[in-house]
Amino acid sequence: MDFFTGRYNVCMSERLTNVEEKIAYLEKFVADLDGVVRELHDSLDAVRLEMGQLQSRIEQSAQTDGEADDLESQRPPHY
Repeated sequence: MDFFTGRYNVCMSERLTNVEEKIAYLEKFVADLDGVVRELHDSLDAVRLEMGQLQSRIEQSAQTDGEADDLESQRPPHY
């Protein structure tokens, strides 16, 4: 093996090591990002559930207020 072939092999080996390091970094980054996305998904589900419960309460309150208004209009005239 001559000098140039040996130098080429060393250079390619360094490049391969750099690529492997970058791939390992990106794999960790993707795994971390996946965890964040899963947490956000769970949080969004919780917010949607709470929003649905609040909407139900508002609708029930509106119905109750509407029934109270109806009762007020149904009072006998002597009240």
